[in-house]
Amino acid sequence: MIKRSFSENATQALLPEQEKQVKLSESDLAKIKREPCDICDIDLDECHTAAMAFQSATVDLHLGLVASPVGKRMFSAKRLVVFRRDGIRAAGILMREGVSRGHAPTVELLSLGAKNPTRHPSDLLPYLPKFRQFFAKLPTEVAEMDFKILKIPLGDVDAVTDKTVKFRGPMPLLHVKKGIDDSAQIRLDDLPKHREEQASLAEGKIANMCVSWDQPQWDEVDWSRIKELMTRDLLEYRKQEAVKAQQAHCVACPNFVKHFSMRHDEWLIQENIIQLRQLMSDQNLQLLPDYEQRIAVLKDLGFIGQNSRVELKGKVACEIHSADELVLTELILENVLADFEPEEIVALLSAFVFQEKTDAVPTLTPHLETGKDTIIAISEKVNAFQTQHQVILSSDDSNNFVSRPRFGLVEVVYEWARGMSFNRITDLTDVLEGTIVRVITRLDETCREVKNAARIIGDPELFAKMQTAQELIKRDITAVASLYM
Repeated sequence: MIKRSFSENATQALLPEQEKQVKLSESDLAKIKREPCDICDIDLDECHTAAMAFQSATVDLHLGLVASPVGKRMFSAKRLVVFRRDGIRAAGILMREGVSRGHAPTVELLSLGAKNPTRHPSDLLPYLPKFRQFFAKLPTEVAEMDFKILKIPLGDVDAVTDKTVKFRGPMPLLHVKKGIDDSAQIRLDDLPKHREEQASLAEGKIANMCVSWDQPQWDEVDWSRIKELMTRDLLEYRKQEAVKAQQAHCVACPNFVKHFSMRHDEWLIQENIIQLRQLMSDQNLQLLPDYEQRIAVLKDLGFIGQNSRVELKGKVACEIHSADELVLTELILENVLADFEPEEIVALLSAFVFQEKTDAVPTLTPHLETGKDTIIAISEKVNAFQTQHQVILSSDDSNNFVSRPRFGLVEVVYEWARGMSFNRITDLTDVLEGTIVRVITRLDETCREVKNAARIIGDPELFAKMQTAQELIKRDITAVASLYM
């Protein structure tokens, strides 16, 4: 029923295309054949899972540090960092302290990448000490380097090192030529007067660092100075995943990088299939949370059992359509109406069908006042369960009998059922005559529904009273087919 609703039309229309994508992804997954390996078959899957968890925790760590004053200072100018751009791992030097503000924070850095970078299978590996031996080498010659000033999303930063690169002069000495892609290109031979400083930077400082990833300057910064509790928990979790990944037996395989890359391709396709199946599942229905919340309310009130079987209350509620079924069902099954006469019952039931504004305050008998208080108490009990389970009701569906003028026509309907003429009952309220006729007409339908409910629960006395109530209100002007006759 939820799937066929108008609210779910947009998501359900995508199902054929999503099913097609699942079949294509499953076909691609079947094409990936990793040759058997006595070493990698032991724990490659566990190693890859830990590696992905470590990378995810690293992203969360860097994003969390933005909110910490101490963490922000870790992103200081001239600090050496490792990042990925288009999936290719590269090194860089932070140009300024801190990160940009906004929903997607970025860092500005001087990239030390190659002129024609290509993706290497090792770029998929997490930035861990034991894995750095597999990383693709960085360029060491000035002719091979392509210096760029880039703005990199903070989530693409692999590691912040403890190394700070010292320059002979300030960073702005490097000549910057703006490009149309909003990045800046450093040309080492653009300004002759700065060539010496730039060549010294490339050959003296950077080239020595790019010889090997195993050098101490590539070690990650010590995060122990961060004292925030959530960050410490994240660091501890990240450390555990790092240990799992580095202690895996598969790291000793001569073809570890190749096998890890193939496992990563499998994982990407599997994750895509899982996401597609999630979009296709019932859990993705927009109305499902509201449905589950309402089911919880019905279970607490006893309308359905714990196994979602409809109980007696639920069967009674199914007979009621013209009024609030929850409150009216509770009213019937708590035998509240047994103490009232037919004209009093129909007067109290008017509170379920009348919802318009009125300034007139009805004069009620003590017995009717008691019935009014009982209805309010039951409605508040039902509202308490709905609030507890966060059921959102529109103004039309709300069963608020306190703040809304639900009891404005109780006196009018009571006197009408006792035989007072229509001309006289209009003097008891400021409600328009047409509204009075409409309420009484709807009351006849409500009485019929309560009569059917009495038949289901086997209450002949209530059945007879509702039959009498129908006869009392169905007379004169409310019984004609049209008011223009």
